[in-house]
Amino acid sequence: MRLGTVVLSVGLHVGLAVGLVAVAQKRELRRRAISVAVTEEKKKVKPAKPPAPPKPIARPAAAKPVAVAKADAPVAVAHVAAAPMVTNLSMSNAGLDIGPGIGLEGRAAKPAAAAPVKVASALSEARTRRTQEEAGGADAPCEEEPTKAVAIVKTPIDYTLYPQAQADGIEGKFKARVIVDVNGEVTSVEVVSGVDPGLDAAIVAALQRWRFKPAMACGKAVVGEPFVVTRTFELGD
Repeated sequence: MRLGTVVLSVGLHVGLAVGLVAVAQKRELRRRAISVAVTEEKKKVKPAKPPAPPKPIARPAAAKPVAVAKADAPVAVAHVAAAPMVTNLSMSNAGLDIGPGIGLEGRAAKPAAAAPVKVASALSEARTRRTQEEAGGADAPCEEEPTKAVAIVKTPIDYTLYPQAQADGIEGKFKARVIVDVNGEVTSVEVVSGVDPGLDAAIVAALQRWRFKPAMACGKAVVGEPFVVTRTFELGD
């Protein structure tokens, strides 16, 4: 029994060794075949030819200067006297005719100029008269009583203009006269009666920002009578 096992084991090892040797031989043969194929392929590939050297660039020859002939000296030209003009003369019954208006007795007298004729234009005279009347009307004084200026943009006149006056317990009546120009803007403010210097200055600055519809007279804007502003300041306000 033991002998049979040993024989079987030896047979297996021998078979395995033979198989490994066969596989190794096949690999060696395959490697050699590949090596031979690569060597043959390399022999077939021919080396590439080196590139041809670049051709030299031909440069154009420099142009030679061309001699320019000098200009000939100016030739003097002699002035030739003009030939005399020939005038055709014709004879007539009145004698030799030299030219228009000129005879044997001399140049004919010029006819007297016609006197200028004055043309009266009724339209022109009427227009001139109307212009003079309009100019005289513009200079005429306007006797119409001017209207009063009307405030259209106003800033409130109260303690908010100068809160320190209210904090100090200042009371009183403020009055001022405002001069308005023809554009409705304030040109000056005259304080007639004030309350406090600080409050008065704040009120004047506010009045200067007012805008008015100016006074009118004869259909035109004029500087009318001063616009009077009064305001009473009391702590209970």
